[in-house]
Amino acid sequence: MTSPHDEPTLDDVILPEEPVTRDRTQHAKDPHPSDEVLEHRTELERQAVGSDDADPAGAYEHDATEA
Repeated sequence: MTSPHDEPTLDDVILPEEPVTRDRTQHAKDPHPSDEVLEHRTELERQAVGSDDADPAGAYEHDATEA
């Protein structure tokens, strides 16, 4: 059986014990990563999931492949 006092109230809200940091890294006005950074991240993700589109040489530049 339930009584009217079993329903949640504002007294049930948990107060934070730590200060909240203002993280605006995903804010729309922040500078966006360059195309090279985005391409590198995409290649890392392709390598991680074993995509057919992944570069066989890998996502990182190696000394032997630098021009």
